[in-house]
Amino acid sequence: MHQGRWMTRTIYSLKISLLSSQLGISNKDKAALLDVCLFIVTSYVKPWLQCILAVKAPFQDLCFLKAMKAYEIIDKNISKAALQKFCQHLWYLTDEVSVLSLFDDDIDQETKVKIVANLTKEYPSANGKRYIPSKDELCGPLYEKNIDDFVSIKSKSLFNRLKIVDDSFLNESPTTWPNNASFQNAKKKVYTLRAVNDTAERAVKLMQDFHGLITVDEEQINFC
Repeated sequence: MHQGRWMTRTIYSLKISLLSSQLGISNKDKAALLDVCLFIVTSYVKPWLQCILAVKAPFQDLCFLKAMKAYEIIDKNISKAALQKFCQHLWYLTDEVSVLSLFDDDIDQETKVKIVANLTKEYPSANGKRYIPSKDELCGPLYEKNIDDFVSIKSKSLFNRLKIVDDSFLNESPTTWPNNASFQNAKKKVYTLRAVNDTAERAVKLMQDFHGLITVDEEQINFC
């Protein structure tokens, strides 16, 4: 229900397209609506429904970024608009958070081996700062990267934050992890994580409502 309420425009677009013959819509509007619906069903729905899972966020974000670049072949305008928006939301593509991909079942074992190898690499992405592309770049350098490219020695700090003391599974082959107790215990912890976007938005809304109860004076609101 919660995920659905943010998709009203998506749902309405699909319904209008299905009922377009009964609504007297012009051919031009039908064509534009079909372009939007094609983007929704081929590129948008699956990432949106999985976006609450923080474990899947790094790899999924990178895949979505590449998919939007490839969408240029279908519709260059939609591809450009989606990329311009998405390039403002790349906080999961950092060395500390990308290590969550170790626990993502969608990632192959070869990539996980590379992630483990990069945990000893002195290579903080963008000198430890989140990569923010310029307006002209449209995330350019990211298109050639794989998820393991974002992992460095700094990534292990996430284990400390989550109090994952036993990381002995890193010394074993990923093929053994499904039966490895230390991996399974760590996986349970990381799967309790949720993407923070919505939580932050709810907190901001509560603060705004609280301010409104105290005062409506703009100058006083700045001191709340």
